[in-house]
Amino acid sequence: MDFKKRLRLFLLGILLGSGFVWIFLFRGRDFPAWTPEGRVLEALQNNPIKISSKAECKMKCLEISGQDILSLLKTADVIFGESNIRDKEVPEYILEGKGEDGRSHKMLFRSEYLSTYLIDIKEQDNGKVCNCPS
Repeated sequence: MDFKKRLRLFLLGILLGSGFVWIFLFRGRDFPAWTPEGRVLEALQNNPIKISSKAECKMKCLEISGQDILSLLKTADVIFGESNIRDKEVPEYILEGKGEDGRSHKMLFRSEYLSTYLIDIKEQDNGKVCNCPS
């Protein structure tokens, strides 16, 4: 058997084997996040969101809707350098991303057992100052 025929048979075997692996192992499966950022975002997205009174005040002041928060949770980056993950019993994470309206937001979240808390919204340099109680 010459080399070209062996190579074609080998490639056919690889193709068929890959197809079977995909069909039996991977098709229709959700894979959990494996990076630290992915795990944090997955934990925040999978629980209902509770909003603190301070964050609610800032949402009204900065005209941020609930859909903006949900959109931010799907596309955000976790800023670990600004997050407080070591000093508290329950870590708090700063997320930065764009809302549904296209504006960039920075928000402080805490993920507890079955809840996600929006604690605060960091004001960006847009010139708008909110006088919300702390």
